[in-house]
Amino acid sequence: MTGQEPTPHPESVAYHEVGVEARDLPGPSAIETIVAEFLGALPEVRDSLLSAADSLLDAARALLDAADRVLHQGDGPEPPS
Repeated sequence: MTGQEPTPHPESVAYHEVGVEARDLPGPSAIETIVAEFLGALPEVRDSLLSAADSLLDAARALLDAADRVLHQGDGPEPPS
């Protein structure tokens, strides 16, 4: 070696600075703000919101299962559920 240190990449970060460099985080979205307000509201409102979200997830699963069945109709035996 010639005794010269290699030139670091212009976008590199020193090892001891990884994870501690200052970064601006984006503010919460409108949806995040609304959900946070609902979850911090009265317990009845929170329970209703969680129940509605659970029902929405069940409906999405049913839709995906139906789409899967339609896609695999001609494949032979029905896929296990």
